[in-house]
Order: sequence, then C-alpha cells, then structure tokens
Amino acid sequence: MKKIIAGVIGALVVAGAGVGLWFFLDSSVAAATVGKVKISASQVDGTVKAIIAERKTVSTTGMQLAFGSSLNAEALNYYIISTLLAQTAAANNITVTDAQVKTRAASILTQQGSAAKLKLGEVSSSIASKDFPGYVREILYVEGLTALVEKQGTAVADSGTAVQSLVRAVALKDGVKVNAKYGTWDATQVTVVPPAADSSTTPAPTK
Repeated sequence: MKKIIAGVIGALVVAGAGVGLWFFLDSSVAAATVGKVKISASQVDGTVKAIIAERKTVSTTGMQLAFGSSLNAEALNYYIISTLLAQTAAANNITVTDAQVKTRAASILTQQGSAAKLKLGEVSSSIASKDFPGYVREILYVEGLTALVEKQGTAVADSGTAVQSLVRAVALKDGVKVNAKYGTWDATQVTVVPPAADSSTTPAPTK
C-alpha cells in the first residue's frame, strides 16, 4: 500500500509514460471483491484501455511502465485501494466532498503549470484521465487519515505506517478477494501482486 499511496501523490509531480500490452478478460466476472463491493472486470478493462490510449498521445521516451498483467494488477489495485480508503475514512468519520476534490484538482493543475504537463504526470504513472478525480479523492482521504493519527499522538515520521495499519485492518475485516487472473492479494502490503511470470515494468520505446 505504501507504494500505491506514494504513487498517488508522486504521480502528480513526475513526467513520462509509454505503451503497454493488455490481455482481455471476461468483463462479466468480478475482478475482485472488497467485502460486499464488487469490482468488475469491465471497470478494470475500461481503465487499462484508457491508459493505453493516452500513452499514445505523449512522448514516452525513457519511461518505466507497467504492461500486460502487471498493468491489469495496477488498475485493479486503484479500485481496491479507493474502496478501502473510502471505507476506512467513513469508519473514522472522515468525509471528502466533490467540491473538495474539484478544488484540489484545480490546485494540482495550477502547480503543474499546464494541462499538458499534468497529462504527462498521469500517463507516466498509469493514471487514466477519467480516474484522476478518484486519485485526488484518495489523496484527500490519506491526508484526512494522516491528520487523524497525528492528532491521536502518532509521530509525523510514523503517520504513513499508522494510516496503512488502519486500511489494512479494514481490508482484513471486510475481506479482499482477487480473481487469480489478476494475481494475488498481499494482505500485509495491502496491494495486488501480479502473476509471478509477469514482470512489472518495461522501458518505454522511443516515440
């Protein structure tokens, strides 16, 4: 989960991306379930297709990219972590409004300097533009949970670990099941691990 949360925040300040491979899955089946929440293969499919399409719109030279089943796992992880963060926040009386998401998204765009630079950041981190508001919401959830644990006495240096522990507890309580086609669920790291035969990244070809 640390990798995912770091990616959520760091994705907005890095540039680059590339092309990837996608294997098709039956969109009618569940890619994963988080408690009673079903994440469909079609949701993951839509995100992966959008990521691949957007990689073709920018220069992808020299970038490390997820592809194939690793890209599928990353896309699925986005939906799982979004669900877990929302549930963890709700359990701790933390809310994030659409207005807050819109305001922060506008602030991030301003920080990046242009829509083109923001697009590079999204593409380099395999974030589909359609999912950008969701990542912004994740950032706000993490910030809210971080403020909570620090208010409770957790040292700033340990707040990330404390937030991860809160999310892990929710994942263990509700149960996370991942379709084997996408890999396995690592309950300790709170992340989807792609099938062992697949490598996670590859340098993007020169465009």
